[in-house]
Amino acid sequence: MCGRFTLSTESDELRIHFMLEESFEHTPQYNIAPGADIPVIINNSGVRKVSLMHWGLVPRWSKDKKAGYKMINARAETVEQKPAFRDAFMRRRCLVPADGFFEWRREGGKKAPMYITLPGKSLFAFAGIWDCWKAPDGKIINSCSIITTAANALMRDIHDRMPVILAGESEYKAWLKAERVRARELLRPYKGILTAYNVSTIVNSPGMNSPLCIERTEFQPR
Repeated sequence: MCGRFTLSTESDELRIHFMLEESFEHTPQYNIAPGADIPVIINNSGVRKVSLMHWGLVPRWSKDKKAGYKMINARAETVEQKPAFRDAFMRRRCLVPADGFFEWRREGGKKAPMYITLPGKSLFAFAGIWDCWKAPDGKIINSCSIITTAANALMRDIHDRMPVILAGESEYKAWLKAERVRARELLRPYKGILTAYNVSTIVNSPGMNSPLCIERTEFQPR
């Protein structure tokens, strides 16, 4: 699964990397948790636009917002079949910018937090889908989910699932604009190089947002 990630890169670098026409304000985030409002990139009539969305997809037919609590991730194997995700995969795909994510590995009977990045902590994007829900009071809530797939060789030692990682302009463009068959081809374990290392258990607290969350450390089970 993917339950925490980081986006510590400055706004200007994000704009350049993802070829955005408009700049946007972004405060570096070192421990993004489900339920947060996160920047996602959508294709708006051929132009890439950044929109803040609730992390936890709320299908447009849901009775209330609570549905999003269980929908932070969508499985690649079933995203085209599940009623909650099917239409979003067909019509509303998005990029979720990131520069790393966390997963917990069992060590000595305890769960050790690990930080996983591309070499040099380079920017990339998770494959995401989004939807638009109208609350009973008329308020519009845009929300999203990150798609996960089977773990690659590195991740299998940490967890059996991993987020779908898109790296590079060709994959960004294909995910946002391609037909379903081409988009489905991108839902695979990441084939590039990843790095992973232990970080402090302070990241266990969703309210902790500090560069300390991504500092390398030695895990010491208690």
